[in-house]
Amino acid sequence: MDKAITTGIMIIASVVASVALINAVLPAIGDSSGALSAANASAADRIRTDIEIIHVAADTSSGTEDQILVWVKNIGSQKINPVESSDIFLTTPSGVKRLSHGSSSGAEYWDYIVENGTDWTQAVTIKITLHLTDGSVTTGAYTVSVAAYNAVSATKDFSV
Repeated sequence: MDKAITTGIMIIASVVASVALINAVLPAIGDSSGALSAANASAADRIRTDIEIIHVAADTSSGTEDQILVWVKNIGSQKINPVESSDIFLTTPSGVKRLSHGSSSGAEYWDYIVENGTDWTQAVTIKITLHLTDGSVTTGAYTVSVAAYNAVSATKDFSV
């Protein structure tokens, strides 16, 4: 009889322990599957996004500011939005500058126009204008890098 009671208690304890383990493991599995789904969606977004810098030109003729014009084509299948969230880096002969979007961000900034469409969708080119202080574009080698909101980037070297 003692063995039957002990066996019964052991079976009940095993069932309770199994239920407790399942209640602890299932939410963790659900959380990790959610994280994997989010990572998968982010990776798929990056795979569908691609940009290429088509051409870069400097314009120092305005007298009030120097400008660098950058044409960038969306060669991926993903619409890039918002364009304003992109990062622009300019490597000059004297250093590196990160420019923010819009004139409210300081004396040096960038803005853009969509050249052949209304949104930056596949096969559409935007013209980015880098507004720099007058006299800051001098003779030398430059590099411009454009990174979309999801860190897909393109880089182009040019000389002035």
